[in-house]
Amino acid sequence: MGQRHPRVKGTLLFVTAAVLSSCVGSDTGPGVRATEPDRRLRVGHNTVVRVDSASGRVEAVVPVGPDPLLLTTTLDQVWTLNLGDGTLSRVDPVTNAATTVRIGEAVGFASNGPDLWVAVDGNRLVRIDGGTGTQETSLRLGRRQLFALRDAGFPAIGHGSIWLTVPVLGRSDLPNILWRLDPKTGRVITRIRIGPDPLPPLIDGRYIWIVSLDGLSRIDVRTQEVRMVVPSAGPGVGPWGVAAGAGSVWMGQQYGEVWRIDPETTRPTAKIPVDGPPRGLAIGGGLLWVTTETALLSIDPATNEVARMVPLTTQIMDEGPIGVAYLDGSVWVSVE
Repeated sequence: MGQRHPRVKGTLLFVTAAVLSSCVGSDTGPGVRATEPDRRLRVGHNTVVRVDSASGRVEAVVPVGPDPLLLTTTLDQVWTLNLGDGTLSRVDPVTNAATTVRIGEAVGFASNGPDLWVAVDGNRLVRIDGGTGTQETSLRLGRRQLFALRDAGFPAIGHGSIWLTVPVLGRSDLPNILWRLDPKTGRVITRIRIGPDPLPPLIDGRYIWIVSLDGLSRIDVRTQEVRMVVPSAGPGVGPWGVAAGAGSVWMGQQYGEVWRIDPETTRPTAKIPVDGPPRGLAIGGGLLWVTTETALLSIDPATNEVARMVPLTTQIMDEGPIGVAYLDGSVWVSVE
């Protein structure tokens, strides 16, 4: 899933809103296929957009809850976490219809394939069926409040554990702690200090990758060593999203580049210019998919070049494409 923490939404410098057709101009560069928008399907805020990965055509626009900043998939469903009210929306790809799922005030979630783990009500982790939304397990992580809307706890699933970012409530400038939890009991196995205001952790092999206000860090699961890979150069110019695939880790830079990084050496092997600040990154169908403030882009790992641009919205502050995921030949984009 690769999205910036919603608490700092709006800190980017936005330029004047442009008409949609301006996204299909010469800035796309030579060789980039630009898909003309289907005027019958209006992409509004608080929606999930379904895009055909082969043609780039918008196939559906599905209304969901307010501020669907987080998006993921299970085996056969698409899910958003709506930071406006702490609800979940489940989108069925067969009907292109959304169902609201309420399990408490949800602030962060992660998919392990069949199920979702959701951080809810300040100090609980709930496992729900990824196909139906039925609650299966609830783990209480103590008595005190650990997370809240805009001060989220973000889980990730891997290595037989749940990994959860735990913030200092009300202080986005202070470091977080990454908890490793037993998924059966909720017991804390270990605690690792990470940077402030992190994104959801990304687990890829033996490493956990975390984007925070400090930059992009890599944690070795075996040794718990934290290594700063790409430090932030300052407010508004640091890393944004992160994804893994094609033998690499991919990271967005807010000044308009996507970096391809060797996960072992942590050195960048390519720096790919994109039209606008990257927001969400996901691998699917052999391509890297990137959301910007107005569009969906695909990058071909074989060439390290932008292959297609799909315009979705005009440029409006605190709105636009953000979450992105791939499922069964379609790319799904949440629009705040």
